[in-house]
Amino acid sequence: MHGKKIFIAALAGGVLLTLCQVVFSWMANAVAPYDIFATGGMRYATDPIMLLFFAYPFVLAFTSSLVFDTVEKALDGQTLRKGIGFGVILLLLVTIPSLFVIYTSMEYPAGFYLANLLTGVIGFPLLGYLYAWIWAREW
Repeated sequence: MHGKKIFIAALAGGVLLTLCQVVFSWMANAVAPYDIFATGGMRYATDPIMLLFFAYPFVLAFTSSLVFDTVEKALDGQTLRKGIGFGVILLLLVTIPSLFVIYTSMEYPAGFYLANLLTGVIGFPLLGYLYAWIWAREW
């Protein structure tokens, strides 16, 4: 286990995913406007627990960096190929099942789905590349 690489990847990945979520939510809002806080089932913006919502990208970055550390040697190719490959794995394991369960059980606006799809299709390969780049370095 590469503790230092996992720590660096979790921090850098959390920042990257946060930026992706902000940018892709903004883009989706331009196409299909929505207010996530007006959606049923969401906590009020003033609820202190809602602050933990913003930790999600860092939680995902930490858990996925642990997985990357485990599977990195099994990924084929150089840094770019490994990163994109891992990003596609995340898309398949995180984005698609999540969007499926939300779509089939909740009435969320189209912009919400678009923002999440963009994060999966673009953000996760970027995250995978970031991890592959970190693992290719001597830290």
